[in-house]
Amino acid sequence: MADLHPRDTQTKVKHEILSKYLDVWGGIIIGGLINSKRKTQKHFIYVDCFSYTGKYLGEKEDSVQNKSAETVYGSPIIGVMALDRLVSFAQKMGVSVRVNSILIEKDKKRYEELINTLNEAGFSNRLVETTDFHNLSSGQIAIVNADATTIPNQLLSYTTQPDTWAFYLLDPYGPSGIPRDFVEKIIRQERHDVMINFIYEDLPRKGGLALKENLKPELKQQVDNWSNAFGSDNWINIARVLSEQDNEFMRNDEKEFAEKRPLTSDEIADLKEHRFVEAYLEVLSSIDSSLTIKLVNLKFSDKERTIFYLFLTTHDANGALALNEVLHNAKLLEYELRYRLQLIKRTAPPPGQPHLFPLQDEELVPPKPEKPSRPTNEEIGKVITDMFSGKQVTKKDILKELANTFFFRSEVDKALRYLRKQKLVEFEGDPRQYTSFTFH
Repeated sequence: MADLHPRDTQTKVKHEILSKYLDVWGGIIIGGLINSKRKTQKHFIYVDCFSYTGKYLGEKEDSVQNKSAETVYGSPIIGVMALDRLVSFAQKMGVSVRVNSILIEKDKKRYEELINTLNEAGFSNRLVETTDFHNLSSGQIAIVNADATTIPNQLLSYTTQPDTWAFYLLDPYGPSGIPRDFVEKIIRQERHDVMINFIYEDLPRKGGLALKENLKPELKQQVDNWSNAFGSDNWINIARVLSEQDNEFMRNDEKEFAEKRPLTSDEIADLKEHRFVEAYLEVLSSIDSSLTIKLVNLKFSDKERTIFYLFLTTHDANGALALNEVLHNAKLLEYELRYRLQLIKRTAPPPGQPHLFPLQDEELVPPKPEKPSRPTNEEIGKVITDMFSGKQVTKKDILKELANTFFFRSEVDKALRYLRKQKLVEFEGDPRQYTSFTFH
């Protein structure tokens, strides 16, 4: 049996993002299919390329308080259950769908434990150990003991069929990047949404290693893994420039004409993070100019440092704006979970002793964070009218132009109604996907 550990706060937030976005992803597509003239059955596929064991030994909070731990399910179960919810929703909407999940794990012991987890979760009669995906029946779950990066063509042969939408989770276990050529084949496909875990906390260390000579083969391989993830050695050039300038970085203080001062170690760390992440964002952007990419950083549960970034890619503008709200709410959840854990740690009993007076939920409510103000109807309306003044367009056209903004879908709808009230645009009924908008 593989060693299980409690689920950290950052992993819980990651799972929340996955679950919420899977629901939104499926809901948006089903909503767009309700009035489709082609009444063919639609196919939805969830692909978890690095499934691990599929469960955790409770939450980190419970571990700290020495509470008995209940099993917490991971991404494989989250994905399967999301597709099951999608089937129920589609039936209510009158859309015929079939669903399948593909769960891949390279390590044999973890793979066997993954099967145990799926059986435990009640999916035993739906499991099929196969890579012959085309013969799967609706609802079946293919489980594969393989390195996902070696079978992209088999996967894509299945997920690129007509009337098919796929969601890929690329979340490797342990500090390594995912080969660029593997990522590229997937994210460039239409009707493929992808969530990539970019394990940033490992990158600065490997950047330091990359600048050393005569590395041992195993260390050289770790450096090469990141070169494969970026598709070149450019990231090493970034590490080299940053290393050479560590003691030369200067910045101006707030006052005009103030003397320049050296950057602090925290400021240098922030600059390195910005440069590395920006470089990876450019790698993904260069693959497909029509791709919209959203990203969010998640911190260690007990340190003010980023542990990983999630990059989410989509070709659907509606999904891109929905992601804005999902990620916004995820950062609020992260704030709450980190606060709760830090407070629990300060009041926890010594290891091995039960907690006689555990904190109640009402005692763990964090102070309200400073929320960045959201744009007003007038502000969003001005952006829209500047883009489309004097034009007749559909809502799909509007969303496409707004995909790279930070607006929420609901905020855009409110702004469009506001513009109609101000007699700056004409449209009938609710602002739907193919509603016609005439801007004055």
